Amino acid sequence: MPSLTLTVRLLTPHSDLWDWQTRALCRTTRADVFFGPDGESRATRIRRERQAQELCRSCPVRHECRRHALDVGEPYGVWGGLTESDRRFGQDRPQLNPQSNRKPARSLRISPRHPRPGRQ
Repeated sequence: MPSLTLTVRLLTPHSDLWDWQTRALCRTTRADVFFGPDGESRATRIRRERQAQELCRSCPVRHECRRHALDVGEPYGVWGGLTESDRRFGQDRPQLNPQSNRKPARSLRISPRHPRPGRQ
């Protein structure tokens, strides 16, 4: 009869997955450079994001940070030089080859029965 003994394996930490964070330049920078407050004005956000991106440009682990943010779908802050909108709208992805054989996207047509947007 087979043994019904439960074998317990202890989980071991995989520090190699997160080790890049110990070498990041942002560890010594205030978090409010990378994460804006609620109700932040557009001009302030742009200045803050540019400051964060400038720091990211010289960071030795920028690519690991960017990959992490894209892999986990990080919704907030500047990660690896990418802003929230860069990640949301895929600005990190390579542009499509203009000579590819893909069909052009269909244009949006508005029904003549409905008013044009912005008009009453």
